[in-house]
Amino acid sequence: MPARLRSKTLSTISDLEAILAGDETLARGARGPAVRAIQDGLVALGYGLPGGPDGVFGKATEVGLGELRRLHDRLGAAIVDAETLTILDDALARLDAVAEYTLQNARFADDPALVAVLRGHRPLPRGGESVTRIQRALLDLHFALPRGGADGDYGGETREALRRFQRWQRIRPGGELSPLTMMVLDELATPPAVTITRAPEYAKLLRDDRLTVTIGMGYDEKDLDIRERGEVVRGLLRSGFVQIGETADDAVHTFTRDLEIPGRSGTMRVRLISRDTARPEANFAEGLVQDAVTVYAGHARYGTGPDFDGKESAAGNFVIGVGAPQHLTGALERGYNPHMNQILAGVPNDLLRHRFDPERYQLWAFLGCTTRNYLDELRGLVEGKDTHNLDLIVSTRLIYWSNTAFGPLSIVRGLLRGADIDAILGPINERALATERKLGKDFVGPPFIGDGFGDNAPR
Repeated sequence: MPARLRSKTLSTISDLEAILAGDETLARGARGPAVRAIQDGLVALGYGLPGGPDGVFGKATEVGLGELRRLHDRLGAAIVDAETLTILDDALARLDAVAEYTLQNARFADDPALVAVLRGHRPLPRGGESVTRIQRALLDLHFALPRGGADGDYGGETREALRRFQRWQRIRPGGELSPLTMMVLDELATPPAVTITRAPEYAKLLRDDRLTVTIGMGYDEKDLDIRERGEVVRGLLRSGFVQIGETADDAVHTFTRDLEIPGRSGTMRVRLISRDTARPEANFAEGLVQDAVTVYAGHARYGTGPDFDGKESAAGNFVIGVGAPQHLTGALERGYNPHMNQILAGVPNDLLRHRFDPERYQLWAFLGCTTRNYLDELRGLVEGKDTHNLDLIVSTRLIYWSNTAFGPLSIVRGLLRGADIDAILGPINERALATERKLGKDFVGPPFIGDGFGDNAPR
């Protein structure tokens, strides 16, 4: 039996049946009731048409269809063929379901403000307990709020987390809690205080049965990096790695061993870069471009980026937090230390100097102090990368040198066995918290967080 259109907007338009059967298409220049129905559907889903639906397939209709297709990972011309019509109809049928839906999740069901959002009576308040409930649900689905957490403030960070959730669910990502978004979040959110399990996408990390890793150990003026680099080497060897290739001080030191990921065979190759490596910043950049996983531990240089030589020199820096046009216009905040910014004045931003593969899924971990300071750069300046092909681990505060080697080693060991993100973050957070308690520090929240894991498949 041939497929049938299900949505209220499209199911009564007989002219669409031939398109669904694959016999016809609609393209720019077309006119009539079928075009008008397509336009009505686009508007209902939030794809605005200047002037409103008029039954004429023009530029605005083409733009709206193109946006809808890209949201569903479809490329090619913005025409209405059977595939595009099915995508639109499925989205509209889900929207139709909102009218009969009632909140079921214990997180939301007793909240009058969220019921009003679902019914389309009122938008989500700008702050308060209702916002906190939405934020906690997003966090437990691994949609990060790296600066404010569940603070009850419906600000830019919460809107960005909602946009990521919407993109994951193929809802037009406007960042507002629409009735459709409220329904889908209610369906997918875990019960209160339960976090969904997500993991790095190991099938995508591996290429030719190899998981490639770069570890960069930043410079410290008191030579603590030398001690921690030695700990990394000893830790890798204790974990069953074998050193291969060149062993000269200025070489990139390479280690390898078999993976322990259940159901997968292959090897892990680790490149270790430090102050003694020839052109360490360039070799670190090579890891970011080419390897599946890159980990940096060491000074974050006041939000400007990794550094492999003394802080008074710009020679060994991989520059992230300054040097982009967006820093000059104020669209991005520069590093927070004026002296460090002056040292790096005129040095180009390294995220803009390198080409990254949009087809490559990667994991980057920046374990220096408060590396969430350049999270906006990592999300905004890396061309071709977003949360679907780049997951991040960043720090939320000061990280002590005594934990510098532990972080990369713990991440490597977690990746070796195919651990989920909570199992990867758990040991490094526990170690950092233990150090803070020992020193009498009383910080709030985890020292390290993941960003981008929300759209990974749950386990």
